[in-house]
Amino acid sequence: MPITTKNINLQTPAYTITIGEIIGEFEKAKTRQAKKAVLEKHKDVTVLKHLLRGTFDPKVQWAIDEEPDYIKDVKTPEGEEPNTLYIEMPLCSMFVKGHPTSAKLKLKRMKELLIQILESLGADEASLYMQMLKKKTKVKGLTSKLVLEVFPGMYKE
Repeated sequence: MPITTKNINLQTPAYTITIGEIIGEFEKAKTRQAKKAVLEKHKDVTVLKHLLRGTFDPKVQWAIDEEPDYIKDVKTPEGEEPNTLYIEMPLCSMFVKGHPTSAKLKLKRMKELLIQILESLGADEASLYMQMLKKKTKVKGLTSKLVLEVFPGMYKE
């Protein structure tokens, strides 16, 4: 299991699970109840909630929904990439239609920034980020209905 965050304070755990690893755990769960339990277990992970809301909330519309050509990182071990969704998700508002941040950017610049983000993420997290922007998840069993069961009131379908 790779270490993604090293803490200097030895009193706290030296490991933060990546969003890709949480989704991997979800995919390994065999039943709907087990998948729901995985989401429940990670219910307090704000970045996971942002990813799910960005994927399923119909009110969130993305300015970019096509995957650009970029160089995928297939060499770096999972969890040791220079960037993670924990860093990028809070900044994704630059891709939301109508958001003040996105209004300041031209589409060409948005695409350049997206390429930089995708190239800095590991393959799993880059894929999840693009699935969110496309509003189409490839994660088996991950549905809006299940998300709303675990996070009631997150959004309205």
